[in-house]
Amino acid sequence: MTAAVVAFAFGVPNTLRSNRRIADIASKTAKSLGAAVYTQRDVIPIEPGIAIELTDEDYPKRVPTLRIARGAVKWAAKRGCDELWVCAARPHVARCLRDLRYAVREANADIALKLCEGIGQHPIDFWFCRESAQLDTRIRMIWRVRDAILTNMPMRFYVRIAS
Repeated sequence: MTAAVVAFAFGVPNTLRSNRRIADIASKTAKSLGAAVYTQRDVIPIEPGIAIELTDEDYPKRVPTLRIARGAVKWAAKRGCDELWVCAARPHVARCLRDLRYAVREANADIALKLCEGIGQHPIDFWFCRESAQLDTRIRMIWRVRDAILTNMPMRFYVRIAS
């Protein structure tokens, strides 16, 4: 089995405790698997010695989760990976997994998704940082409303806005 890690940022900048924790978990997972990491600029630094591929982004403009998922699946498939370990903030995990499953089906790839350990050990409020430049990753209620809209809209509409 060939594994890789995909890490999704939760807010901007990379100095947020949420993004530092995501980077730590992604690094630890990648190191234990001997894997590379596909991520965003706000999830670095990853430990030295671990290969990193950054998603295309017009920083600091937000990159849709589905676009990151598609990029990660394409990257993992090119590398011959059959496991993709997902690292994301706990409030973001459900949508990340949904978008990755969609991207795997869309690419007709044979890639299993696994969740990195350590995400669930932090309470939900840990992930929200008042220093974030993104309002929804600062304030939990705004995240919940935005995420509920994005998660519950029909996929055909979501794909259009998140592409």
